[in-house]
Amino acid sequence: MEIAVEDLRVTLEELRVADEELRRQNEMLVVAHTQVEVERQRYRDLFELAPDAYLVTDAYGVVTEANQSASRLLGTAPRYLQGRLLANYVVREHRSDFRGLISRMTRNSHSHCATVTLQPREREPIAVEVTCSLIRDAKGHPAAIRWILRNVSEQRRMADEIRELNHQLTRQVADRAADLHVVQQHSHDLARREQAARTAAEASEAHSRHVQKLESIGVLAGGIAHDFNNLLHVVLGNADIAFSRLPPGAPAREPLEEVVRATLRAADLTRQLLAYSGKGAFVVGPVDLSHEMREMAMLLRTAISKQATLVWELASGLPSIRADATQVRQVVMNLITNASDALGEATGTITLRTGLLPAEEVDRDQFESVDEETRAESPAGEAAESGRAPYVFLEVADTGAGMTPETLSRIFDPFFSTKFTGRGLGLAAVMGIVRTHNGLIRIRTEPGHGTTFRVLFPAVAVAARQHHPPAAGQLDWQGHGTVLVIDDEEGVREVIERMLQEIGFEARSAADGRQGLELLHRDRDGIVGVLLDLSMPEMSGQETFRRLRADYPHLPVIMMSGFTESVVADQVGVSASTDFLQKPFMAEDLIEAFRRAFQNSS
Repeated sequence: MEIAVEDLRVTLEELRVADEELRRQNEMLVVAHTQVEVERQRYRDLFELAPDAYLVTDAYGVVTEANQSASRLLGTAPRYLQGRLLANYVVREHRSDFRGLISRMTRNSHSHCATVTLQPREREPIAVEVTCSLIRDAKGHPAAIRWILRNVSEQRRMADEIRELNHQLTRQVADRAADLHVVQQHSHDLARREQAARTAAEASEAHSRHVQKLESIGVLAGGIAHDFNNLLHVVLGNADIAFSRLPPGAPAREPLEEVVRATLRAADLTRQLLAYSGKGAFVVGPVDLSHEMREMAMLLRTAISKQATLVWELASGLPSIRADATQVRQVVMNLITNASDALGEATGTITLRTGLLPAEEVDRDQFESVDEETRAESPAGEAAESGRAPYVFLEVADTGAGMTPETLSRIFDPFFSTKFTGRGLGLAAVMGIVRTHNGLIRIRTEPGHGTTFRVLFPAVAVAARQHHPPAAGQLDWQGHGTVLVIDDEEGVREVIERMLQEIGFEARSAADGRQGLELLHRDRDGIVGVLLDLSMPEMSGQETFRRLRADYPHLPVIMMSGFTESVVADQVGVSASTDFLQKPFMAEDLIEAFRRAFQNSS
């Protein structure tokens, strides 16, 4: 019996030792599992925390937004990147090509890819792959450029490091007999990332289709603007002729003046459409801000809600600003529309105010600056701070709900909108236009107390241009001989024939280039000049122009088109200073064109 008890005690001791050994082995296994999990987490962080550098610049390449990866790539903190030229980080031998890339971006909406060498601060140059695409505003104007910079050398280094980590992970799993669930989980992670990559590729393809759609819309807008210019030419030409035939003091003169002014405003709108389609250019010159606001009175009243009251406080005798009048009107329309939306269905007041502000008082009021960096680097801003250039300002104030600081910080972001149906492009377009004019934007807002936008433009000493109705004595110059008019639009041909007859010419017309050449071959000696349209069926204006120059090198030929002179110059090679008229034009424009043409041919 004592032997059995002793054997039992020995057996229990052996079991205890075995249990202790088993517990120690289990602890070692837990430690091994923990090390494997740490290595797996390290691999996951390395994979997930390696995004590309992402930047947004304006149309001139000035950085407006940059992420942390861009900051690390360029060796500059994000807040110091904003307002700097991205080209400054490109090595000198590549800067010319890089600026050419920016120039190409502003002329079309295609995405572009290139490889450039960057020079980060206090680091060696690195090779990066650049992918960029153009952001357009609501009117189709170039507003910003989106950039993705991919460090190719860093990518290779990361690939090598990932492979090494994979080898280490495989060895550790084999050495410590890791749980199969870790490998399975790793496989699931890779599958999810692969799915995410496929989703990103599909999104990129959808974006490409969207860009192509915008290009199609641009082509359509250009065609509409061209055809609309032909219609405006009929209206403006006939009104001009009727005006010239009226005696001074006739009751019909004032309505005809209004017709001429309205038609010229409509021509401004078609130029904006042509610019949207890439077939036009904005005209910058002296602008009287208060005068432009008065001209927009009827349009602005129709743009606001019926519950809103529009109050005018326009200063007189203001200095001019150097700007494109159409873009200035776009700024006003966007701000007025935004103010009307802020009122919603409630009654309220929208105040439109202009005035003059000395440069030293720009930051001495309750307005909040939203463009300090742009202003700091602007020559106009420096001139203003030195007291040499005051600002002409435009204010649009509403009595709406106001904005929270969170909303205020994002209102100029493209595609950000607080409206259900908004596109989020209006205020982004305003910011882009103001920056291109070296202007400033200030905002005063408070929840429940309305919002006031103040836009400041540098004042200039040049007098603003005004549209004047034709005077009765403008048509004193008289021509002689027969002018051949070649245009496929019957209404355009008729009004041009009347205009030619008013200034002493006889007129013959042809509906296309082929017919015009046949008429010219039959009666060459009687024809002293040709008015030729650019866009025609059968034989185009471009081909007709080449034939005329080849067969009749000394015959004055004046090109005319609903497109701008730059488009005609690219296709035909004429210039506005010698032989081009953009529709719609008036009799005095036609007289001046023939004067130049006859002088050049003599």
